[in-house]
Amino acid sequence: MPQHRRLTPLLPAVLLAVFASPIAGIAQQTSGGRIDEVTIGLADAYKVGYWTPIRVTVTAGSDALDGQLAVTTKDGDGVPVTFADTETIHVAPNTSSSFTRQVKFGQLASELTIELRHEGQTISRRVVTASDLPAAMSSDRNWIITLGRDAGVAVAAKSSQVTEIADVSVLPTQWFGYEAVNTIFISASDTATLASITSEQFAALEQWVELGGRLVLCVGSAGKEAVGADKPLARLVPGTFSRVQTVRSLTALESYVASSQALDAIKVDGRSIPLQICLLENVVGKMSVYEQAADGVRPILVRAPTGLGQVVFIAVDLDQAPFSTWADRSRLIERLLEGDQDQQQERSASSGHTGQLVHLGYEDLSGQLRTGAEQFSGVELVSFAWVAGLIVVYILLIGPADYFFLRDVLRRMSWTWLTFPVIAIVFCSLAVVLHGSFKASDVKLNQIDLVDIDLERSIVRGTTWAHLYSPRSASYDLQLASSWLETASEDAGNLVSWQGLPGTGLGGLEAKSATLFNVPYTISQTSTDSQIERTPIEIDGTKAFLARWWNDTQLESTADLHLDAGGLLRGNVMNPLPVELHDCLLLYENWAYKLERKGSVLQPGDSTPVHLEKPLNFSWRLTRRRVVDIKDITTPWEQGDLDVPRILEMMMFHGVAGGDKYTQLHHRYQNYVDLSEHLTTGRAILLGQAKQPASEIELGGQNAGKSYDQRWTYYRVVFPVDATRVNSSR
Repeated sequence: MPQHRRLTPLLPAVLLAVFASPIAGIAQQTSGGRIDEVTIGLADAYKVGYWTPIRVTVTAGSDALDGQLAVTTKDGDGVPVTFADTETIHVAPNTSSSFTRQVKFGQLASELTIELRHEGQTISRRVVTASDLPAAMSSDRNWIITLGRDAGVAVAAKSSQVTEIADVSVLPTQWFGYEAVNTIFISASDTATLASITSEQFAALEQWVELGGRLVLCVGSAGKEAVGADKPLARLVPGTFSRVQTVRSLTALESYVASSQALDAIKVDGRSIPLQICLLENVVGKMSVYEQAADGVRPILVRAPTGLGQVVFIAVDLDQAPFSTWADRSRLIERLLEGDQDQQQERSASSGHTGQLVHLGYEDLSGQLRTGAEQFSGVELVSFAWVAGLIVVYILLIGPADYFFLRDVLRRMSWTWLTFPVIAIVFCSLAVVLHGSFKASDVKLNQIDLVDIDLERSIVRGTTWAHLYSPRSASYDLQLASSWLETASEDAGNLVSWQGLPGTGLGGLEAKSATLFNVPYTISQTSTDSQIERTPIEIDGTKAFLARWWNDTQLESTADLHLDAGGLLRGNVMNPLPVELHDCLLLYENWAYKLERKGSVLQPGDSTPVHLEKPLNFSWRLTRRRVVDIKDITTPWEQGDLDVPRILEMMMFHGVAGGDKYTQLHHRYQNYVDLSEHLTTGRAILLGQAKQPASEIELGGQNAGKSYDQRWTYYRVVFPVDATRVNSSR
């Protein structure tokens, strides 16, 4: 469904085409300064529909230069949008400096206009045409970035876009510069590359992981230099560095990929290569591969939740011999990137989609959520059949019906000059009446809040989807406020922007969209805040917005969760939030535990024991699976369903439900929402719904208030589980 839509297109014939004329070349330039080099994304790689870093080099003239940079491109609807950073840049006389700004491209082929402004006046402008921009990746493309020496990732991940970063100076200093990246793969044996990464860049990388990113970290012989005490990467390692040890064999790793080639049998120049591993202590997460030795367990492959993201730690150097010549290195890398084999099989089995998706206009769950959230009370979408039927009736009346009526009844053909305008006026009046009966007279807003909290790292991450309906053509100012951001840390912030629709359907990010508007609206940005100014919406149209916000949080919890002898969750869970939670479930692995509270309601600070009866099968609950006549029946996913809570539930735990294989829809555009892997790596999640909203949308500087039509607010609190403490009672 397009982001702008006409809800009542009843007039018999309306054809309108408005084309924006792009500005070409440098429109204005003075001796005060000029824009020189412009680089896009990370090593000229970027995705449509995500925040993208743009690096602009500015040269000053004979005088020092102070000003602001503004970047204009098109949003997902094809409407021009200017990203205006309020930060002032300074360039010394006769020198050049580079500055990074963040923008979102809404179309695969979209030009870019960069303006250098001083005191509100444009002193230099540069236009980069679509043909001169590097080709953008589609919004659902899997993107992997590699740092360090080549470990064979590009060969192993042939279906993905792999970008090797040779110059680490291009790495972002803000976490959302990585928003479009699915996985970062680091070969830590290249200690020189790691040493050249600045503290700001490391902080952005760490925050990206904590807020939902995925990092694969290969550490072998250079363990002390890479992840030893006080090293930046040590904060992301699922344990503490112990030592580098030489081992005789790695049979567990060979078995993990069903290898027929023994690593200790590989020789280079006739010599055997020693196998060195980086040993960790106090390991957290899931040890997928480990060696049992006399001195204890040696973790080889660990998958660990890190904040709301994940770190995959492999204790060997895949870029060095004998792994560099190992026949099964690619298979190992595939499993590092994709997860367990059963997950890979599900992905491969779900590559095809039904023809229904063409009709629905989306092939990603985010598109289904958007369609559900664009249903407003008092606003009805007139079906095309009605429109087509009225047009056919109109044509019949002004054509053959009018002819035969004048010829056979009135017998005055000249009266067509009267009957024709009468029919036209009647039908236009009918269209106006029907239009008024189907439209609302007030601005309406639907909003979804999803708040995720990791107690171990004390972070909160919020995602807000806002859908605005306008009964008339108008422009709107929009910003977000939240009680979670009132006490902001240095790492806090929020990003408010347009929401894209992945795919090639009408209004999709991979499709070219015509628009009624050619005057840019503005997204104003500071280091910690953003707001939208003068975004246009046509009469009876809607526009979708997305806000991502984050902060540190200090919540006290007395939760005590551990496992019993059968591996089931036991102990107490509490609500550490300042809001009441309804319909609560405690999730761990593939189990959903009911809470011993009436209506599963938890007041702020309430604590309750985990239910001792057999828990529910969570995947069965998600897929509405039931037993009928001794058969397990799974309820098919309704791709046209508009039930927002049901769609959001599927987005939150898409992997548990079976992924694409179950829904026949991708979940790639906003896949950070899916916390399925957390449930299998030693974390429990308290899921609940709140009546109190987590954020407020302000329109024109005022709380949206009465404009709200429907609101949904969900919380997920991630708790650590003590797997070392086992309770034998059942």
